[in-house]
Amino acid sequence: MLYHHQQPDAIMPDGINFLDEVLTQLMTERGLGRDCEDAELVAVRLISLFQSGIRDRDMLRKMATPP
Repeated sequence: MLYHHQQPDAIMPDGINFLDEVLTQLMTERGLGRDCEDAELVAVRLISLFQSGIRDRDMLRKMATPP
């Protein structure tokens, strides 16, 4: 029997794909590469927001980047 043990803050593959799409959109809009420091900061913020329960794409986009 296979048991599925998920950590409370684990992000499953669908979540990773979703966050990748959001990050790609944000970086494209800002003309930034994915390997810059700004992209890393946005990615960290996206993950934190996602783990806190925010799943709405527009809300993540607004909250993940500074004004």
